[in-house]
Amino acid sequence: MSAAAHYRQLARLGRTEFLASAAPAALVRYRGGEDDEDVVSTVTIEETVEDATLPMMRSPLAAGEVELDVYPLVKKPGASFPDRITIGRTGNNDVVIADHSISRLHAYVRKVSAGWIVADAGSKNGSSLRGAKLEPRKELLIASRAVLRLGDVDLTFYLAAELYGVLGGV
Repeated sequence: MSAAAHYRQLARLGRTEFLASAAPAALVRYRGGEDDEDVVSTVTIEETVEDATLPMMRSPLAAGEVELDVYPLVKKPGASFPDRITIGRTGNNDVVIADHSISRLHAYVRKVSAGWIVADAGSKNGSSLRGAKLEPRKELLIASRAVLRLGDVDLTFYLAAELYGVLGGV
């Protein structure tokens, strides 16, 4: 079972079970295609279908329509760098993202008293946080729902409580 399927199943069990079983934070990669429809039309009571032009955002995540990859932010037993969760292309990282634009050791995150921090580990293709380029090995706080770009891969950082809501939990 994939991590995404596991997390969706946990969300169906309820908030308490989800928070007890999920990692404290995760990175999520959305895999919607370029042709995916994000907007559908709706009509008001006074309009006919022909007059409908108002867009309405739908929630494909909660309905399970959007494919996603979930990367729990947990330390692998015996992995290098015990004080940080490493992200990279090779299997010796805590989080493995199999993409040609990701370096063998691309970035890392870690929990600190103020929250979570992220840093580029000196990667070839670079990293950015909310569109701002990360300087190698300069740690920055990362907020829940922030978009982290590693190479050509966009990931959204979620704290477990927020991820529960995104997956359809209430």
